[in-house]
Amino acid sequence: MSTLVFSDTHFTKNFHQRQFETLSKLISESDKVIINGDFWEGLSVSFDDFMKSGWNKLFPLLKQKDTVYVYGNHDDKTHSDTRVYEFCNKAVDEYYLDFPKQKYLFKHGQDILFPKYSRNRHQKNIKRAGSLWMKTNISVASFIQTVVFTLLGARALPSFFNYISKDLRNKISSPQYLLVCGHTHRPYLNKRNNFVDIGFFNYGWANYLTIDDSGEFKMISERY
Repeated sequence: MSTLVFSDTHFTKNFHQRQFETLSKLISESDKVIINGDFWEGLSVSFDDFMKSGWNKLFPLLKQKDTVYVYGNHDDKTHSDTRVYEFCNKAVDEYYLDFPKQKYLFKHGQDILFPKYSRNRHQKNIKRAGSLWMKTNISVASFIQTVVFTLLGARALPSFFNYISKDLRNKISSPQYLLVCGHTHRPYLNKRNNFVDIGFFNYGWANYLTIDDSGEFKMISERY
């Protein structure tokens, strides 16, 4: 059995063929899928528009894979409805998964990584979701990230984005669990604190995690 974990695809109503083909191939090759937040861009498009977009071609495939959907900050649960179950089998704020060699806790990370800033910004963004200001903000940010990641690669962002203190890490769950987040867009592994940031699956980069049936994981970062 193999498990695929990805985060931060930020799908809108705009469809990107290469991103779709890469992701659908990985999903097809997996037995289970965990979407670790920010699956769709709820700050700039409506859930209805997303559900009617070309991305719905992924939905039947995801439903076949016992897919778990962890809500993020750009796809806060208040932005969607029960139609999330058209692309997942379970929708949660966090998810625990145990294997013989490794135990996992999956959270998107908005309440963990620079939490005060994220929490305050998150509340403001929810109120502004769908506004012209927010749509413009998301479009500009997307353009900048496309340029930066194309030129500098998936680790272009500063390392402090991934900072998590040992004390905070240990308050979240038992250290025996590997804490797997997304949110920052920067792929990162901290073995000392038992923490992983998957990175994003967008802007021409496929960053994701694979887990085999014993619980061994691999972090993968590749262009598509």
